[in-house]
Order: sequence, then structure tokens, then C-alpha cells
Amino acid sequence: MLSLFKRPKKEPQLVIREAKIKDARGIIKLLSSVGREKLYMVSETFNWSEEEEKQLIKNLDRNKDLILVADYGGEIVGCLTLFRYYGGRSPKVQHVGEIGISIDARFRNIGIGTKLFTEAINWAKSKGYEKLCLSVFSTNEVAIHLYKKFGFEEEGRRKKQFKIGDEYVDEVLMGLFL
Repeated sequence: MLSLFKRPKKEPQLVIREAKIKDARGIIKLLSSVGREKLYMVSETFNWSEEEEKQLIKNLDRNKDLILVADYGGEIVGCLTLFRYYGGRSPKVQHVGEIGISIDARFRNIGIGTKLFTEAINWAKSKGYEKLCLSVFSTNEVAIHLYKKFGFEEEGRRKKQFKIGDEYVDEVLMGLFL
């Protein structure tokens, strides 16, 4: 017997998980979108191809580096990277990870950043990281609030490091000892 009633549409679920090769297009789309806002990233255009992103994900050393995505019903709406600190081949910095995060404008301020950071920090601890660091525009008060919530502290500031429109913006360097 056929039902005469339509089933209610199921609300998509938000899933925080490690990036898969199939996520490359969604990650590129997300980063390009955030870059075009000209407020949160140094790069305003993302000149990284889908194929390059696929190769990055495929070749990732999963014991040292992490790419997390926030997947909302198949759409990538957030991404967090955690890589060995720049110059990570040196034994002097094997204990430090650098974090970058981007969230789609439509999905900000609803807890996705908190979920991504919780997962990333737990992962970093399990992999023996001792410190995480990041940098953020001084004008990005919402992000700074999130980072401080997790215990990140300002370690330095590069005055007038960037110019957004007619406004000079400091680069805030933050760190968290695990």
C-alpha cells in the first residue's frame, strides 16, 4: 500500500571528519569563497587546483599532519589544517603545529569552529605535539575569542602587517602549549 503522506525532509547532519580525496573540490570552493571576502585570509584568490588539493590529501602524513572538514550534508562548510610548523623537517620544530581554519560565511557563529578546534587539539595531543600556533588579523575578534576560549595566548604582534582597504591591520601571533 502506498503512503498518502509525504515523509518530512530530513535535516542534513554536520559531521567533523578527516578530509578525503573526494573533498578536494569542496575545500577549494570554501577557501576561494572566504578569500573573496577579503577580511580573513591574506590571499584573496586561491590559485590551488582541485588536483593539487587531491594530491595534498592523498600524500598527507597522517601521523604528523591533519586536514579536518566540517561536512554539512555533503557540502564542505569548514576546514581546519594542522601541519608541522613551517620548516618542519628540522628537529628543532617537530613539537610545533600550525593551525589554519576557514568557515563558510553562512555557517559562522554556530559552533563549527569550536568542534573543529576540539577535534584538532585532541588529535594533536594524541600525536605528541607540545605546542600549537596560529596567526590572525587583529580585526577578526570573533576568531580571537574562539582561540582564547581554547587557551591560546597572544605571543606577539606584527604591527600594520597588512592593509585591508585603507585600514592597517596587525597580525596577531598566538600559541597554545598542550
